Amino acid sequence: MDNTLILTATLCHNGRLRYTPAGVPVLDAVLKHESWQQENGQACLVKFEIAAKLLGEAACQWQHRQNIMVQAEGFLAARSLRYPKPILRIQNIQEYKG
Repeated sequence: MDNTLILTATLCHNGRLRYTPAGVPVLDAVLKHESWQQENGQACLVKFEIAAKLLGEAACQWQHRQNIMVQAEGFLAARSLRYPKPILRIQNIQEYKG
């Protein structure tokens, strides 16, 4: 099965950089997306925010960057065992140049 998501969005909010018990840096963020899509032959304005998480070196590199258009690639997973709503676990992120 495939669970890959590529999203162009604005990195609109970063939490504080934290560390796992194993010392791995973790950064929680929010991505905001807005675009026009075609659905059933009609133009549809799509707007949403999605929680995201960066781990490792990427978390350190992006901790102070906000309000930047990015292209994020990763997979969707439950936030935790107790909170099943999806979160984007980012594996690759780069500034979007258009």
